Amino acid sequence: MNPDMKLTEHFTLKEMVASQNHPDIYNVPAPAQIENLRRVCQWLEDLRRLYNERYGGPGADLPINVSSGYRSYKLNNKVGGARDSNHLMGCAADLVCRDCAQAVQYAALLMEISVDRGAWDEIIIEKKFNHFWLHFAVRPPSIVNRSKVTVIEKR
Repeated sequence: MNPDMKLTEHFTLKEMVASQNHPDIYNVPAPAQIENLRRVCQWLEDLRRLYNERYGGPGADLPINVSSGYRSYKLNNKVGGARDSNHLMGCAADLVCRDCAQAVQYAALLMEISVDRGAWDEIIIEKKFNHFWLHFAVRPPSIVNRSKVTVIEKR
């Protein structure tokens, strides 16, 4: 696995498999999972472009920050992920949001992108304490995408 491999223009494999809290856990995706990550990153490229156009101001080039992408079973268990998490297949990314408004903007833009790209599987706006993030998942065309939206506040 080449961690510096670019999945899309702005996203590398390294950032889509990184685990800041558990760097010691083996977290290497198989080729099919890498292709799923590439699909997620294509959506994130569209999100980045639209977000910069709408909210970034003239010439803006604001990044989309990913806190979690692919997770091995061991890593997923360690972080308390769902047993059937889309992260396990490389079909999900958690995006860091500065506040609730940015999470809602990301969600709305991803739904707008779906007009051209088709259905996504899930968008979850999550809050824990004063931290917000958006979980976004899109499955391969061979698996039904549910276009499910959820808001979760964790305590």
